[in-house]
Formats: sequence, structure tokens, C-alpha cells
Amino acid sequence: MPSENPPSDAFLFHALMENTADSIYFKDRQCRLWRVSRKMAQDLGFSDPAELVGKTDIDLFGEEFGQETRLDDIRIMETNRPIIGVIESRQLARGRINWTLTTKLPLHGESGEVIGLVGITREINEIRQTEVALQHIATHDMLTDLPNRFLMVDRLSQAIIRARRASANFALLFMDIDHFKEVNDSRGHEVGDLLLKAVAERLTKSVRQSDTVARIGGDEFVIILETAHQISDAEKAALKVQLALENPFMIEGHEVKGTVSIGVSFYPQNGLDTDTLLRAADYAMYMAKREGGNRHLSCIPGGPDFGPMDRVSSATHSEPQSQQPHPPEPS
Repeated sequence: MPSENPPSDAFLFHALMENTADSIYFKDRQCRLWRVSRKMAQDLGFSDPAELVGKTDIDLFGEEFGQETRLDDIRIMETNRPIIGVIESRQLARGRINWTLTTKLPLHGESGEVIGLVGITREINEIRQTEVALQHIATHDMLTDLPNRFLMVDRLSQAIIRARRASANFALLFMDIDHFKEVNDSRGHEVGDLLLKAVAERLTKSVRQSDTVARIGGDEFVIILETAHQISDAEKAALKVQLALENPFMIEGHEVKGTVSIGVSFYPQNGLDTDTLLRAADYAMYMAKREGGNRHLSCIPGGPDFGPMDRVSSATHSEPQSQQPHPPEPS
């Protein structure tokens, strides 16, 4: 049964502005604040919401962010169209980013004209942090924390787009740990996992920070060398990787070898898309492994069938040795 004396609209509005967990604000046509909720005032370091009356976003948040919101506000008032659920971010002190979800609606006077706007902003930092964490899980290998196949393919696609625009070259290294199955069988999967993590760490340290090192499954890793514009650049990088993995790893008191066989492909010589480049490098890696492992082997630029190979070198040689193995017989 409804109350005989319901609270007045003024009382309810005051209760809303004093107790809501969201930042609520009203602005005039000049984008100056008319009224703000206590939550908004406290978040901005003011004890009394009245202290914010007449201020603009430029006064409160600085020129860059303030101008952006001013343009949005003017567009809302001039077009008489709201914006609903816009996600915004703002850099705070100490590098922290504040994420918010904002809705803004035109405010109409008694005769229907737009006299300002009303905005509601909710902080979504916890939700955003959860989204970022889930995105990281979806795009990174759980064991090594390296980019996984999904993220690697995305970065390779972006590298192809940039190289195509700049008429540039780059290289791709595809590698597989030598005799990894034997390590798993003789030492156990726990040691195998520790070896994968140790190899990932050395791989990351052996290349530039701008290069992508990814684990794409099992004991297979890929490195995108976007700054390797010459064959010699990729050769040096591959040899550096071999040297980084040359010394055995000490895992649970045992020495475990973690050398790799590396296949190298080049954009655009060995392919114009992700699948072709990966298949070329994968085949070159297979041929390097067939030659005994612990070496790298590069596709000859222009070899579309991946058959001819060139520049085989082991980790103990400083000079590459040319060799052209034949492709394997079909099974």
C-alpha cells in the first residue's frame, strides 16, 4: 500500500546525489558543472560538491582530456543525441589508469530546448583488470608466459602489413628442441616443462625486445625478426639463438641439453601470407633436424616449393656452410 506522505522529489534527488556509488553531474551549454554527486566530489579530492560548481573538465582533468570531453559534450547538446555506455580511460598519478563507463544525456528545459546535459560515470577498474587478465590468458602460453600461436599469428599478420607498406623484408625463425621426447620419457614431464621454461627464457634474452618470441605448442617456438632485412641478419640471429642454447641446463641437479633445430623463412621471398611463411620455416626446420639438429637452415629466397635449402650451420661454427638437401620422399 503506497505511503500517504511519500518523500518529495527534492528529497529523493538529494538522497540520490549524496549516496549513489556513481559520479553524477549536470552541465550547462558552456560545459560548466551545475551540480555533482558527493561520490564525484570525493573522487576528485573535494569535501563539498558545491566547490565544483562552475568548473569545467579542463579545470579538473587538464587540457588534453578536458578538450576531448568538451567536444563530446558539445556534440551531444547540439545534436540532441545521447551517448550510452562509452568506455573511457584516464592516466592518473604513478602511471595508474582509471577506467570508466559513461552515459551522457541531453538535458531539456520546460519548453523542450536543450539547456545542458546530465552524465553518469561508473568506475570499472576491477572489470577491466579481469578483462585484461582473461585476454592475457587467451593470448599467452600458460607454461612459459610467451605469446601463444593465436597472438603470434596476429603479430605476424601485422608485420606482413607493415612490410608490404614499406616494401621491406623480415625473417621468421621456426624451431624445435632436439630430442625433447627423450627428455620427457627419461626424466619425466615435470623436467620437460622446466626445460621448456628455461629455453623460453634464454630465447627471450637472445633477441631484441622488439622481436616476438612465441611458443606455439609442444616444444615448438617461433621468433619474428621484423628488423632482419637481410639474409645475413637472420643468419646472425639464428646463430645467436644456437649459442644461447649451447650450454646444457641444470634442472633438478641434472644437466639437460636444450639445443634446437631452426628453420628460417623470409618475407616476401618465401611467402606473402602467414601460412606460407610458417610452412616454409617449418619445412626448413624439419630439414635441419634431419641433418642432425643443433643447426639452422634457411629457405633459398624465391624457392616456392620449400625444396632447395641453403646456409646450414651448427652452433659450433662461426661461418655458415652451404648445403642443399633434397626434400623427403612422399610417404
